[in-house]
Amino acid sequence: TLRAVGSVSCVIRRAAATSGSSMHHLARPHHRILRLGLAGAIACGGASAAPTPTPVPVPLPAVVPAEPAAPQFVPISDASTVAIARMANNVELAYARIAAAAGTRLDVRAFARREVTAHTQLNSALMRRAATLDIVPRDDEVSRLLRDQSLARRDSLRATRSGRRFDSTYVANEVRYHRELLVAVDSVFLRSVRHAGLEDYLTVTLRPEISAHLARALRLQATLATRK
Repeated sequence: TLRAVGSVSCVIRRAAATSGSSMHHLARPHHRILRLGLAGAIACGGASAAPTPTPVPVPLPAVVPAEPAAPQFVPISDASTVAIARMANNVELAYARIAAAAGTRLDVRAFARREVTAHTQLNSALMRRAATLDIVPRDDEVSRLLRDQSLARRDSLRATRSGRRFDSTYVANEVRYHRELLVAVDSVFLRSVRHAGLEDYLTVTLRPEISAHLARALRLQATLATRK
């Protein structure tokens, strides 16, 4: 199976975990993606320590614990939204091109070719809209991490080679990836957008397309499950 290191939410998780002050302003708004994008976040931990003697309790004055501060959503800029959306389309194009050549089943290859066409058109529409609105995409650590860490998933996909395992692995990846994109659109992009024209692209063009791709991927996944 493919490792999740290249997923949208895992990328954002790693960016948010960076401790440097230069990343802090980027981490907080994207944390919404990572929390919602992966149902089971990878926990960090180490080996259990050897048991230690139980200390003698010392009475302490009663203290009322403070209420934890609610997470604060910090919107991202429209320039960052365009850059991340463009990169997300490019990542999907890379996956689809691999599957269009290496897929075993005709319906898997047809799905991949359709993804190539659709995400090429999504990117073209996005860049036309950005140019009209005078928005210059600004790549940041998040979009670059999305690009770089998708390489691991692409390598895993190539290593799977062809056959049923390749088909099922690719389609499972498509289901997961498009779900993550929907979370990004709903939880970050639409909550951050400032230009009405960019909001129109997100709601009228991007989100319906991603939702339709997810539905097709789920149907294809169900078909593969019944024909093993």
